[in-house]
Amino acid sequence: MKVVYKPNKGLAILELLFYIIIANGLVFILTKFIDAYIETRVIITLVIAFSIYCIYYILLDRSLKYILTDEAIEINGLWGFKKNIIKFNEIDGYLIQDGNIHGFRLSGFGRLNYCFGRCVVEKVGISHMFVTASKQIMYIHTEEMSYGISPKDIRSIEEVFISKGIEIKEFEVKKNKNVDLFKQKTFFIPFIIVSLVVIVMTLNPFVLYLMNKLPGVMPLAFNSNFTPILYGTGKQFAFKQMTYGALNMVVLFCMYYAAYFCARYDRRSAYKYIYISLILTLSFFIIQLQILGYYI
Repeated sequence: MKVVYKPNKGLAILELLFYIIIANGLVFILTKFIDAYIETRVIITLVIAFSIYCIYYILLDRSLKYILTDEAIEINGLWGFKKNIIKFNEIDGYLIQDGNIHGFRLSGFGRLNYCFGRCVVEKVGISHMFVTASKQIMYIHTEEMSYGISPKDIRSIEEVFISKGIEIKEFEVKKNKNVDLFKQKTFFIPFIIVSLVVIVMTLNPFVLYLMNKLPGVMPLAFNSNFTPILYGTGKQFAFKQMTYGALNMVVLFCMYYAAYFCARYDRRSAYKYIYISLILTLSFFIIQLQILGYYI
């Protein structure tokens, strides 16, 4: 037996397209009014990353399907590149909820009426969501992870579950008591990279200043064409760059605590927050290297 179920149609794709248009539209407008090289480059980098993020979930929504076989239910997305196979003998219960999603999101993208990513769901626990519309959501619970799906013919899948002795159940939301993020390479490696880059970005101009490697006059601000519009001393340049380093350190700590909160519920998705800091820090560092390479 192999039966393919299509998901309910929702507004996820339209909303994601709307977010992309708004974000890129705002960048276009801001670049017309903000004539500053560093600020515009950082904003553009973040919007590009955000747009790619949205496009990923648009493609996931567009390609999503649920496949029922004799032994398992498969959640298939991105035309087979993303698969989650849930064997029936691993399922210890299921739950069907109507209306808005009752919980909060840890990672991914979504609102009350659609969700992709990981959520903490009331009466279910940690759930990997593949929900295109919240008209009816089926939560499939296993010992390691729950899965949220939104097939059109949800009753047909429920009949198969009943025939296999799988019952409707409610589960408690469990929290991890011991959260040690640094044992995960997916968190530890980018955290170390960001920390090292922040340290180098902060100290590098100051060390160059102490070694008299900076020119007596250095640019402090640039227009969008990378033309200096404000000059100052080497000391002023060094302290301004150190301020950018301190700013990125603050962002790093914020992302660490966001990841820590997420890890209390799901360690596997906590690492994603650190990549926000990684993208931002690398953007500032590349710009600093560009300035130093041009004027030293």
